[in-house]
Amino acid sequence: MTNLPRVMIQSLAIFLPLFSKPSYQSFLFIFHAHVLCKGKRTITEMLKRMGLRQIKNYSKCHDFFSKAKWSTLSGSKILLLKLVSLIPTAVTFSFDTTVERRKGPKIKGLGIQRDAVRSTKGRKVLVPGLNWLVCTVHIQLPWSKSKWALPVLTILMPPENPLSTSKNAHDLKKTKKHKTLTKWTCQAVKLLRRWLGSNTKIMVVADSAFATYALANTCIDLDITLVSRMRLDARTFQFPPPKGRGRKKLVGERLPTFQDMLKDISLVWSKVTTSWYGGKIKEIQILTGTCLWYGYGIRPVPISWVLTRDGGQEALIFSTNTNQSLNEMIEVFVDRWAIEVTFEEARRHLGMETQRQWSDKAVDRMTPCILASYSIINLIAVESLQSKDEKIPIQTSSWYKKSHVTFSDVLAYVRMEIFKKNYFLQFDKNTELWRNELEEIINQMAAA
Repeated sequence: MTNLPRVMIQSLAIFLPLFSKPSYQSFLFIFHAHVLCKGKRTITEMLKRMGLRQIKNYSKCHDFFSKAKWSTLSGSKILLLKLVSLIPTAVTFSFDTTVERRKGPKIKGLGIQRDAVRSTKGRKVLVPGLNWLVCTVHIQLPWSKSKWALPVLTILMPPENPLSTSKNAHDLKKTKKHKTLTKWTCQAVKLLRRWLGSNTKIMVVADSAFATYALANTCIDLDITLVSRMRLDARTFQFPPPKGRGRKKLVGERLPTFQDMLKDISLVWSKVTTSWYGGKIKEIQILTGTCLWYGYGIRPVPISWVLTRDGGQEALIFSTNTNQSLNEMIEVFVDRWAIEVTFEEARRHLGMETQRQWSDKAVDRMTPCILASYSIINLIAVESLQSKDEKIPIQTSSWYKKSHVTFSDVLAYVRMEIFKKNYFLQFDKNTELWRNELEEIINQMAAA
């Protein structure tokens, strides 16, 4: 049922231990159809794209997600270890949440979520949907000057209370205790450390929603560096004085808040040149220092911090590694934006939010598979380029000129490899007669 290039078969072979033989054949076929499909990623749309409108056993494609025995967690481990093997230095992960807008009383884990894309500072938009915790690995791909965020682990976070209209048996039973975002993230961080072993240097980057004492202390215990954004009114203290009489103090004197620092005209701000958003090199003003981040009843967290100021916009970035350079802290936090780009590309080119499954297993599996396909497609492109020693062509037009490769170019390149395998060899004898017409048709089919 599938006719994939050899390089693609070799790239996908890492997932062989995950499936039985029939399930692996279904996996190859569904991935093949998913790459070629445009628009919605429902099973029926993919079957139509493969020219199988009249197929009788179409239900086995649905069964791959709803009934087959395989684990998304084991697949995440396989994908992670493969991607990490391409990274020569320390491994950097980004964590963030994304909302998959869905409706339906039978859908597991459905709740009212804040839509970060549509919300503004003055207007909060709430939508029914699934809340996913996504972990991506930062990797420098051969065709890009900046690092890309490739998804490796996606976890569904059910709400504390299901919707009043929910008819899902799993949600109504409430057999499992509700976990907060912090607990899910701590669990994911422990999983990453276990998969990669104790010798791998790991850095975790996240936005202010993840700046919690629990996550910071978990990272310190696991020898993981956490870089995140902190509130300007955070409670910080000096390090305790040397032990004297009585019990040793946990912290020293309390420091002024960062809001007070912004108002203090006596402070001298330094200027540094660093990498900034959009691949720009920018000069910004900074204050920096080390201190203890502390809340009552919680173990103090030693942090190194940098307060940035640029045109009236302020940001406070901290790291649990007090020896980390301030330039590295800023640059690695700026690189975190790549995860937002990944979410947008997955929605635009991979059909995220267009799937329509409703069984519990399929809900748990489909979105993680779509996000993982973003990483797998890039991995296939990397290995294909290595074997052929060529470059990814950049899709341009008179109204859209670009000088760098984007994910749409990578997807079009992988599609073209499939089309070359399926069509070019068949018409090899007549290639000279109508090569231009054939290439134009295939280019339009491959364009993303």
